[in-house]
Amino acid sequence: MFQTLAWAKLSEIVYGFELQPCKGEIQDVIFAKVSNDVGKYLVAPVFGDFVTLTPDYCENLAKLVVLAPEVPIRIKALSEKRPAIPGFIVEDSGFVHELQFTSYPEWRSDQIKCKFRNQVVQGARSGLTARVGRKEVDIVKFWEMHATLRVAKFSEIPQPRDFFVEICRSFFTSDRGFMLGGYDRQSQLIAGIVVLLDGDTAYYKFAASAPEALKLRPNNFLIAELIAYLDKIGIRKINFGFTGSGVAYAGLRKYKLSTGASEVPRYTLKTSSFLDLDMSPVATTNRTIAEFLKTDPTLDQIDQFSNQHYRNFA
Repeated sequence: MFQTLAWAKLSEIVYGFELQPCKGEIQDVIFAKVSNDVGKYLVAPVFGDFVTLTPDYCENLAKLVVLAPEVPIRIKALSEKRPAIPGFIVEDSGFVHELQFTSYPEWRSDQIKCKFRNQVVQGARSGLTARVGRKEVDIVKFWEMHATLRVAKFSEIPQPRDFFVEICRSFFTSDRGFMLGGYDRQSQLIAGIVVLLDGDTAYYKFAASAPEALKLRPNNFLIAELIAYLDKIGIRKINFGFTGSGVAYAGLRKYKLSTGASEVPRYTLKTSSFLDLDMSPVATTNRTIAEFLKTDPTLDQIDQFSNQHYRNFA
């Protein structure tokens, strides 16, 4: 998914990052040439969770560094074992969780933890319903909930609204993704998952819920509804994406594992020239965000601010 042109082009359209696909003898991956307050550098995947390393991939990355040693490069990657690539410093970088299931009934009876199953039942008893949406209005409503949650709970800004609208245009309209919404008895959207499809795998890319509705257990309910829907369309693998390894992520790791998912380590690869970049503008951006959020901004103001500053996190 995150190695595809469709994903990379989202950031080209929204942020103007130039794409640099390197094919053939050197590399078969799409880099984004990021240009922001930090400087100019290559990233793969841009705003994605990982690329998958293979032996050939590693060999070609080593060749790339020899040919362009002065180019700052950062890659987020999965590998069966800790990679060792000349020219790259390798750092541990959290985990990626993936769930494989044979059918929805077997997942529900055999793979999930008892507590998780009970919370799915609790959501159903609360009168929650789920609907698949592929229209722009669906993704915009999700973004509004996502942005509100990021600001209120984490004191962070979201990606701008246009990034989500482009997901709709690039993936939803071609049946390569959807927003699964959770609705209460009053048909109000209280939770949602943005899902992207690539081959035999569904990618759980964004999720959000209304804090005041958490007592209804919408997140557990939606996971179950997602698996039931994917089972119907013949997809039986879900990638839950990146989870950090720190204490702050312990609850999220436990939650993902309670679905029956397995976890594998993720690594970040950086060239020495990337490590030489001055990252102080990122700290400055974070201080600017903190001051901005004190003003109790509207969603439109948050969107405008994100359009200006989120590129610094690429």
